[in-house]
Amino acid sequence: MNRKTKGNTNLPLIVALTGSFLALLGLFIIDAIAEPEPFPEFELEDGLTSQSVTKDAMVGEAWVAYFSATWCTHCHPTLDSIDLVIPDDRLLVFNTEVADSDMVGWNEDMEDYLERDLERPFIHAPDLATELEVFGRPYLIFVDAEGNIQSDREGLWTDASEMAKVWDETVSA
Repeated sequence: MNRKTKGNTNLPLIVALTGSFLALLGLFIIDAIAEPEPFPEFELEDGLTSQSVTKDAMVGEAWVAYFSATWCTHCHPTLDSIDLVIPDDRLLVFNTEVADSDMVGWNEDMEDYLERDLERPFIHAPDLATELEVFGRPYLIFVDAEGNIQSDREGLWTDASEMAKVWDETVSA
């Protein structure tokens, strides 16, 4: 009789654990089949060329949005690495600061630091950064050919081989 009672006391625990497992599995499945979030529409000016840059012009091929600020010296190594990985016409450099709109000066500072030319649009985009809830810097968003966000990353990141892997996954999405 003691054995039977002991077995019955474990039954609620087993049922609770099984239910928890099934709930987590359901969340995982829902997350796996969820539609990716689209990158917002934008039409902004390249601060270097005064040409219009739009989301529509980027669609058709994967691309990366790099968010930073002119004052963010700890962001330099991330731009250095991502610039070496992402093709010239597939990386957009966005400024997050309202009061700091000198994109030519920022580009020149970055080129001096990196000791090479940066053939990238430098775009003043504080409203876009706010819309995307970009609060940390640097902040990278990998966007697939359909214009959907595949992954994002905040903070210093200098592992070019890891970046290349994420880039390849984004291109393949």
